[in-house]
Amino acid sequence: MKLAFAATTALLLTACAGGLDTAHSDLQHQRWTLATVNGEPVAVDIGSELAIGEHMAISGLAGCNRFFGSARVEQGRLRADPLASTKMACLSGRIQRIETAVLTTLNQGAAISLDDQQLTLTGSDYTLGYRLAEAD
Repeated sequence: MKLAFAATTALLLTACAGGLDTAHSDLQHQRWTLATVNGEPVAVDIGSELAIGEHMAISGLAGCNRFFGSARVEQGRLRADPLASTKMACLSGRIQRIETAVLTTLNQGAAISLDDQQLTLTGSDYTLGYRLAEAD
């Protein structure tokens, strides 16, 4: 009887976890700095970043605008629910290109590759390379 109860409890806990995989848990509670877009380095002064918090709440700086919302990981892909963002005018063309790449990739969804302190999000139009941000 105790064995059946333990087995049932383990099965229920696994089901309730919703299939959380290692990538999902490794993404949470991290802050990532954008390093490359399509393999090209991103200037440090742009400061684009992505923070992933509890329950996959995401926020960050796309280029010149801040964004926030929630995301989910399904079948190895990160996809943001419709994101809210500030609406400042980007004066620099290079910053606008970075912002477009980040927001497009998060909204359309991207395959996740997580290796040590590197996060790569590969979408249909852009590949974003992030590095784990230094702790403040």
